Amino acid sequence: MSYLKSRCDEPLVDVTLGQLLDDTAARWPEKEAYVFRKQGMRMTFPKLKEEADRLAAGLMSIGVGRGDVVAWVISTRPEWIALCFAASKIGAVAMPLSREYFLWYNNKEITQHALQKIKSKVLVMENQPASEHFEGTIPFLHKMFPETRSCKTRDLTIKKVPILSSIVIIGDRTHSSVFYNLEDIKSAVLDDNIKTRIQHAQCQTDCHDTVFLAFTSGSTGVPKCVEHSSHTLINNSRLHAKTIGITNKNMVLHVIDLTESPWSFMSSFTAGCTLVFPREAPPTASEVCHALLEERCKATSFMYVKTLHDLVNDPGLKAYDWTFLEQVTVGGNVVSKRLQQDAAAVFPNAEILTLYGTTETLHLATTLGDMTDEQRQSTVGHLLPHLEMKLVDRHGQIVPLQHEGEVWVRGYSVLKCYRGDEEKTAEVKTTDGWLKTGDIGILDENGLLKIVGRIKDVILKNAEKIYPVMVERVLQTHPKILDVKVVGVPDPANVEEICACIILKSGHTLQSREMREYSEANGLLEEFTPGYFVFLESFPKTSTGRKVDRKRIRALAMEKLALQEGDE
Repeated sequence: MSYLKSRCDEPLVDVTLGQLLDDTAARWPEKEAYVFRKQGMRMTFPKLKEEADRLAAGLMSIGVGRGDVVAWVISTRPEWIALCFAASKIGAVAMPLSREYFLWYNNKEITQHALQKIKSKVLVMENQPASEHFEGTIPFLHKMFPETRSCKTRDLTIKKVPILSSIVIIGDRTHSSVFYNLEDIKSAVLDDNIKTRIQHAQCQTDCHDTVFLAFTSGSTGVPKCVEHSSHTLINNSRLHAKTIGITNKNMVLHVIDLTESPWSFMSSFTAGCTLVFPREAPPTASEVCHALLEERCKATSFMYVKTLHDLVNDPGLKAYDWTFLEQVTVGGNVVSKRLQQDAAAVFPNAEILTLYGTTETLHLATTLGDMTDEQRQSTVGHLLPHLEMKLVDRHGQIVPLQHEGEVWVRGYSVLKCYRGDEEKTAEVKTTDGWLKTGDIGILDENGLLKIVGRIKDVILKNAEKIYPVMVERVLQTHPKILDVKVVGVPDPANVEEICACIILKSGHTLQSREMREYSEANGLLEEFTPGYFVFLESFPKTSTGRKVDRKRIRALAMEKLALQEGDE
């Protein structure tokens, strides 16, 4: 039957983020934890500890205490990581927010509601100038919180968000008396009295306390706020690093903006490596290339499918010797066999590993270098240690091996809850701790998991249930196609018809007839062959900017095809 309980001789550890920082700084006093190429900064573990302690003291000075939420909207920079550890040391809760999320919520009432929902006491924002899609940080804050225009004190009283008491700016100092500046609040001397206060606060924290909040990608609607603990973050990062063997890699390139993969900063501590952040976010293929070469990175941490696709298709890569690169990790969506093959050809000595996980569960499964090519290219690998997994039918009953079922997981890495939403929590988490991922998978006799689709993406064509991934895997192999997403559109005869939405490679054209012939020639049965092919310039993203928005893709396809919702 499709049930697994992974085992591990190594026990889970009970330690907080603050304790981990202190222990690591003492253990590796000379080692670099991070390289920030944009800021030209190389930060050792002791230097990070000093920054975190100063920020902890500064947060305490403006009234932050145990259980308070510190939210921030900043790019990948040293303060991002220091804030995580500073909040943990005093028992506060870290809440990184993407700039894209705030732009989506560029509405006063919705922004205020979001901050009130997560109960943010402090908001930290990078002082950004005005741009085409953003009016600038200070005007943005004045618009969102009109009280800041006339307030004469930094102790705020905001009617719609009464818990928000302070706003802190990173960067150029503002002339307004209502905002704190991050450099000012961490300027206090770390004397024995302040150190004692921080240590006392840290001793009151527990590794099972909520320490981190993260929004889901929003692929199924409005993003939900997930609660995680130090126990979850540290153990998941540690066990994943040990499983893939990244502990012996010295320099590791981290391609994704920190807020998009907010727990990945842990690798420096749990794997003992140095994380290198590119100058640009998101980085171009050229910047990834130069960062890998100049820092001699032996591995990359998690990167999105599109990033790897753009990288391996960049003609400039062929001019360099990539034999030093030993490992590349990719995920966030289904990784096509062709992309894995292309990556293996460009990076001849690198293991191309697929990582599977969710915001609610962190890392769940990974492929490994000792698997066969077929296993690595068609599955997401083995379940990580100390977790349980089962595949179930619509009644919650375990299905046999090699049968489709929804992936349910249970264990230490499952979210505590959706913050402020008991109803949504109860929908996805059973009373005995099982998390319903919403992913449809198949488990084989070797314990390897294949993801075939999402429950909410299923296309109902006549009597057939069709998962878009099954069709996309075939169409993605076409040499003229850059990317493809498959959706269901209304059809009076079949309820839904399959529609392939295609982005072509530059300079290429395709006809629907040619695509139908290609589909049939490459193994798609007639009922799985798209009835429609539409061509788009790009795919819209979800509210957080992390994934493509299939609902909006479907709407664009229906518009191009002149279909209405009542046509089925």
